[in-house]
Amino acid sequence: MPHTTTAELLNEVTRLRRRVGELEQEHRRIDAGDEPATRGPVGAASYQTGREHSLLDALPCAVCECDLSGTILFANTTFAELHGYPQDELKGRNYADLVTDERDRAAYLVVLEQLSRGQLSSHSQEMGHCQQDGKRISVEVKWQCQRDASDAVTGLLAVVNEVSRTVTGGEQEIDLAGQYFRLVREMILVIDAGQKITLINPHGCRLLEADESEIIGKNWFDHFLPDTNRRDVKTLFNQLMQGENKPVEFFENDIQTATGRVKRVAWHNSILRDDANNIIGTLSVGIDITERLEEQQALRESKQIFQQISEHVNEMLWVSSADLQKVYYISPKYEEFWGLTCQSAYDDATLWLERIHPEDRESLMENMTRKIQGDFSSTEFPQFRVVHPEGSFRWLEARSFPVYNEQQEVTRMVGIIEDITQRKLDEDAILKENEVLEDRVRRRTAELARKTAQLKALFQGLPDLVLVVDRRGEIINFNNRHPEYLLSDGDLTSGNKLWDLLPEEIRLPFMEAVQRVHTDWRRESIDYPLTMKGEQRWCRARVQPYLQDEILIIVEDISEQKFAEIELNRTHEKLSEAQRLAHIGSWDWNLTDGTLWWSEEVYRIFGVTPASFNPGPATFLETIHRDDRSRVEYIVDQVLKFDFPYSIEFRIVRPSGAVRYVHERGTLRRNAAGKIVSMQGTVQDITERQEAIRKTQEYRDILAHASRLSVMGELTAGISHELNQPLTAIANYSSAMKTRIEQGQDVSDLVRRIEALSHRSGDIVRRLRLMSEKRPQELIRFNILDSIRSTLQLIEYELRQKQINVQLVSDSRMSVVYADRVQIEQVLSNLFLNAMDAMSESPLSRMLTIKVAPAGEFMVRVTVSDTGPGVPDDFVGQLFTPFTTTKEGGLGIGLSLSRSLVEASGGKISFSPKSDSGASFDVFLPCRKMDE
Repeated sequence: MPHTTTAELLNEVTRLRRRVGELEQEHRRIDAGDEPATRGPVGAASYQTGREHSLLDALPCAVCECDLSGTILFANTTFAELHGYPQDELKGRNYADLVTDERDRAAYLVVLEQLSRGQLSSHSQEMGHCQQDGKRISVEVKWQCQRDASDAVTGLLAVVNEVSRTVTGGEQEIDLAGQYFRLVREMILVIDAGQKITLINPHGCRLLEADESEIIGKNWFDHFLPDTNRRDVKTLFNQLMQGENKPVEFFENDIQTATGRVKRVAWHNSILRDDANNIIGTLSVGIDITERLEEQQALRESKQIFQQISEHVNEMLWVSSADLQKVYYISPKYEEFWGLTCQSAYDDATLWLERIHPEDRESLMENMTRKIQGDFSSTEFPQFRVVHPEGSFRWLEARSFPVYNEQQEVTRMVGIIEDITQRKLDEDAILKENEVLEDRVRRRTAELARKTAQLKALFQGLPDLVLVVDRRGEIINFNNRHPEYLLSDGDLTSGNKLWDLLPEEIRLPFMEAVQRVHTDWRRESIDYPLTMKGEQRWCRARVQPYLQDEILIIVEDISEQKFAEIELNRTHEKLSEAQRLAHIGSWDWNLTDGTLWWSEEVYRIFGVTPASFNPGPATFLETIHRDDRSRVEYIVDQVLKFDFPYSIEFRIVRPSGAVRYVHERGTLRRNAAGKIVSMQGTVQDITERQEAIRKTQEYRDILAHASRLSVMGELTAGISHELNQPLTAIANYSSAMKTRIEQGQDVSDLVRRIEALSHRSGDIVRRLRLMSEKRPQELIRFNILDSIRSTLQLIEYELRQKQINVQLVSDSRMSVVYADRVQIEQVLSNLFLNAMDAMSESPLSRMLTIKVAPAGEFMVRVTVSDTGPGVPDDFVGQLFTPFTTTKEGGLGIGLSLSRSLVEASGGKISFSPKSDSGASFDVFLPCRKMDE
């Protein structure tokens, strides 16, 4: 080993250790992203001081560390024992205080100045030291400069040996170097140029987990490097041995111990040379940083976990100084709670106070002051409000916890702030609700007290006799009202037996009723006659459960009710007779239990008897004609669903097979709670009425047919002209065709004209045939505009003859009606002819105006107006009266028949006098079938 003296070994190891520490700290700072740590007095990172001191303390020789002014920074145990001082007392003393002689002290100060300026890198001198007890000892002091990465002197290291203990200088230095080599806590490793391990200290053996004999002579790269980095490290070593590269100041790599475990080691390497300055190997100092890296990884993970938690929880986290004047960390929830940026809290730790509600600020500050002064008896702050610029505010609740160092001094404050705005709103709502409930309870209590008093007064003031008895019949309470309703002899007194006071004829029924009520816990009622003051009376006793062993008996005079029942029976008999005469029966359907009640007349209408027929919803439907059954079922379902009264006509089939027409009305009935409980109504036999309606319709159809034939007679000239015109044209076109054919010319245009004229003639004939036919009423959908044009075509000849202009105005949105088309066209022709007759004597211009427009949602209005002289005022009321007319030779049935035909189709017709002259009639027709 070339470094055999204490000074050389100490110098080399100290330099390597210092450099490894500096590079290790720099590497750690880069990994953590922190600011560079403050340098210590010896040039190494401050956190390395503990490691260096532990190394120095383990040396067997006396060593102390001084700054450039000579102040002792550290003295190891051997140094302290040599001088008889405790270690702590030596720290901070000036080294010159230990020097006894003035001459030695002056020489020491000169050397100190030269070492501090870097004029000397090391120095040895003998001097006298003074122990604590005053005893003088002779020592040899070897000074060594401590340097940083820039090679500047940062401190001094002194090795002190008592002269009397020194045998020979060389032997002692070798011995001290060996002891240091064995005790140092870093791995010291020498590898020769052949890659074999030639020297390793005990700490290195422990690190490699093998004995020295198992390590020395082994190839370092093949035995103690993992496969992952063996080739790269071996290449660098070979380049180093060949002088191609300089030693790397700081290097980290994985090693593999003898047991196969992989560890991470930080290295600082130094080249070893022989006397001829040839490279013969390397001296490396290695520090096991496996645990440190794991701790750094755990620290990074912990930091990430903390960051994730603090940024994603609903609470706000903060870390500040103990006096709350500096913020070290604040979570993003601060921006939501305060409406300020997190950076503003770092810049000014008191800015958040400006947002505190003025009413809450003082109590919050008092609590903060107590915590700053060390009062942590409560972790919570008073609840407070934060006011945002727009005027809204949040309720917050805060807690804080102190963080202590090793000396139990508070160094940090950690806090949690929770948004409790919703909770406060809920609490306020609950308080308001509680106030409402308490007020309600007070009012309810007063109401109950009032009602209790009312019930007591009511009990005494009831017009009926009320008694409370037990199961044995003993009277417990009573109101002493009308005892004559119940008693024969004796006084009504509590404790007496009721049975002893009752008349003989009602005693047994009362006893049995009380026992049944007590056993079944159901109400009983007893009606009995009574003679009072020579007058026949009726009483009713209601026996009902009251309390567990008590029965309530209420006795009332029901004479009027009994007499009313007798009168009601008489009235019922009269009603039944009236229903029989009017063929109207009544019925009631109980929707709760499904029962159906019929009056006697209903049975007669349906041709059944109560003995042979049980009325019900199902049996009732079986009596309805199968063609009407589905319609009746639908109406009943709609009534139950939408609650509206109904009126419907349908056919029934009696058991004999006879078909009868009935008219039924019905409505729903509700109880006091508003719930539908039944459907009730009437049913009337309208068979004779239907027959009368049928005959009336038949007579109306006959009259309408006769009227149409009459109109056709009036229009004979015009119809003949209308038919003659196209027939004459057809004959002319036929002659022209013959001539063209002989000349070989095209006749297709003449054929088309003849075809059109033929269709026109056919349409006229068809309309005449429809008007001349005798037919029943037929309701269909048709366009009223087509009927108007068709009718005008029939009277076109008369219109031209009388020089009458026609103006047709229509709103095409609604022109389809539901009626009998032939009969409606008959009505239109009647109105048109009346208008023409009215204008025949009028001066020109004569105008027949026809307007078609919607009238409401389901009707179409056709207005026929003329410019004639109008209708006399005294005749307006007789316009639609049969056999009344103002026309000479007229029958007076046209307008009355028109009204009948329009109303048969579900419409109506009316007269509207014009303001200037003429007459106007409005015909209203339905757009659809009325029951759709």
